[in-house]
Amino acid sequence: MRSFHFTLFQVTLFAITESILVYLFRKNLTTVDKIRAFFTHKIVQATGATVVVKGTLESDTHLIIANHQSNLDIFVLEDIIGPDVRFVGRKGIMDKWPTSTVVNTVGHITIDLEDKRSIIHLIKEVKAKKGLFPVVIFPEGTRQRTGRIETFEAGSKLVAEKLELKTQPCVIKNLLNVYNEKNKHTQAGIIEVEFLPPVSLTEGWYEATHDAMQKCFTAYSA
Repeated sequence: MRSFHFTLFQVTLFAITESILVYLFRKNLTTVDKIRAFFTHKIVQATGATVVVKGTLESDTHLIIANHQSNLDIFVLEDIIGPDVRFVGRKGIMDKWPTSTVVNTVGHITIDLEDKRSIIHLIKEVKAKKGLFPVVIFPEGTRQRTGRIETFEAGSKLVAEKLELKTQPCVIKNLLNVYNEKNKHTQAGIIEVEFLPPVSLTEGWYEATHDAMQKCFTAYSA
């Protein structure tokens, strides 16, 4: 079995090094993207994960709705999508160093869950990125370790409908069996990422998307 603390040390070292280099080269976004791609892959490798992708992320998808189990979710998705993706995350994580350096340099979106006006900020930020980058949002609102995809909060639905975004669900499976921060467990294994077909924003689409993602998540067997 892999040592969790050694893995955590590696992940932290890579994240800090990435942050320093991103800051030093912050005026050259091409170089920044290369730095991000390199260290993102190193972080995923350090956990012992082998990432398997099912389905296809369509090139004109605006909004990716994904389940959320760990901070590793972000690195896994960025590793397979590439640096041309932006993430929505909450204040308290996205604004803390070393993460904040990358967030501020590339323009990831930070929202304050305690601020009722955050939805306005979120819509504005996602709109500014429409056609430039796909945006990943975690509709559960926080990391879940229950073995289920929990109830979706309303924010993702409002953003998708308000901006009429092409929206595609994404299910991340078996991640906690590979890397579990809470239980201090890490073990080499497969993390499967499945992109479901884009959804039509018709009546009941949000609930149907949750159900489809839950079915996909539950059906996985390593």
